[in-house]
Amino acid sequence: MRIDARFLLLLLIALSAACAKAPRWDISDELRARDYLVAEALDDQHSERDPGFDASLLPVFPPPAKLRPCCAFGTQMKVSMGSLPVPLVSLGNVVGADDLGPHKYDNGLVTVDSSDHRGWIDLEKNGVAYTCRGGFIDTAHVRDNADLTIALFAQLLRTMDAGGAIELPEQGATLRALVKPVKRENLERYGHVELALAGAQWLAFQVSIWHEIATWYGFAAMKMWPERVSAFSPEDLYSNLLGIKLAAGIASNRGAQSEISFNRNMDAWLQQALKRLDAVPKDSGVTAMQSVDGLWWDSQARLPDWHFVRRRNMDVGGKIHPWRIEQARGKDRSGSALDECKETPPPLALRNPDGFEGLAFRDALTLEIEVGEPMAAGFPFPDPGSRTVTQEDYPAIIASIRKENAAEFGEGADRP
Repeated sequence: MRIDARFLLLLLIALSAACAKAPRWDISDELRARDYLVAEALDDQHSERDPGFDASLLPVFPPPAKLRPCCAFGTQMKVSMGSLPVPLVSLGNVVGADDLGPHKYDNGLVTVDSSDHRGWIDLEKNGVAYTCRGGFIDTAHVRDNADLTIALFAQLLRTMDAGGAIELPEQGATLRALVKPVKRENLERYGHVELALAGAQWLAFQVSIWHEIATWYGFAAMKMWPERVSAFSPEDLYSNLLGIKLAAGIASNRGAQSEISFNRNMDAWLQQALKRLDAVPKDSGVTAMQSVDGLWWDSQARLPDWHFVRRRNMDVGGKIHPWRIEQARGKDRSGSALDECKETPPPLALRNPDGFEGLAFRDALTLEIEVGEPMAAGFPFPDPGSRTVTQEDYPAIIASIRKENAAEFGEGADRP
């Protein structure tokens, strides 16, 4: 999760945007996200998929280099710079589905693109939305991981035959994906596109886990703004995987034949996914966030104090379960659910397979991570003689984070 510390810059952007053409939705019928397609991408129900896919039409998407600044877990949050409180500044962060702006591939804080007919200043207006079936959703995490998945899919399609390395942007470490050649009989049996798409999802999730680890151990997109407060916050991993699955659904249905088509499809698929997860309006989202104040976050703390977030979700297993506000009080759940959520379908866990029809991804793909300074000084290297780690080292590293988190917030601080 990234924290939007640049609120002064946002003021300048808002002033300039007032004179610019406002972003607008523009979703043609052929690009509109069909409910059954979104359902399939989220493993929510079975549906038949159009098998037609011309891999040669998929452009090369460069791995996204920017991280969308967004949202600490909380609402109406107070801020300090160093030891000094910043008066009259309060970060709301909570949004409803209707508040979101158009998607832009590899967007940062803001992107200016005069060729985009939806509006030449791209304000995605990201935030944390609450959904009855998926808990809190950080839309910046959804978009970041969707972009990464599309890029990895395009790269793997061109790398799986001969093998190679995919260089990824640094995040407190040098990251590269090592790809072993896939046997021709496996490509013919399972399909080039299917293997590349499944592998891209798995690999993107490994990168997303590294981001959480890196922010715990000191990585920050802005040097002056520590991000440990956001590492493994309650909604991160679920939001990451949601974005990964949406991008895979778009790609498999030929919705990423250009950056423009991918952007427009993300507009539609994200809206449809929030609808399927029963997203609530912004006001109800604020109520949901306030209901876990003192349990999952502390409104009395000031950002970027890492004690602001009191519970961390570190479950990276085969299914990612959402944290919903009903779980915050354990067995005493009376009155804890929102009215909008009392007759909603069951929560939706997202599947995170580690293989494809018997083929283990780790046999063909490795995320190699060379940890740099200053992170290396306090990093729990499984092999003290090497600064290189892979996704196979995650369990030991996350176990160390659990211990540090429990020492600060008590046993069980990694559960809702």
